[in-house]
Amino acid sequence: MVCFAAYLGWNVRWLAVGKIPPSVLSFFLGIPCPTTGGTRSLLSLVHGDFYGSFLWNPFSIPILILLLLSGQKLIVATLCKKELLLPNWLVTAWGSVLITAWLAKFLLGRNYW
Repeated sequence: MVCFAAYLGWNVRWLAVGKIPPSVLSFFLGIPCPTTGGTRSLLSLVHGDFYGSFLWNPFSIPILILLLLSGQKLIVATLCKKELLLPNWLVTAWGSVLITAWLAKFLLGRNYW
């Protein structure tokens, strides 16, 4: 919970000054996060720039789908008063997509971090 609170504080601080929050990994360690470029990727996609969207983050769509699925599972569990756990298949999907997305960031190069 402390890490989550710190992450929320990080994002709120940047959004309060009107900027997109940088990746914590990029800011402190100089390496990309698997989701780095996700916002720019989705904005490019909305504007019809499919190539630019792919370059910013080729996994933004799978990450968005996993986020929606996870949110749906957690909302249903909350409404049914069940334990808040994601199914194993969804945890495995998250791990696979995030590791692959992180490797893709290194392959695309620093221009797209």
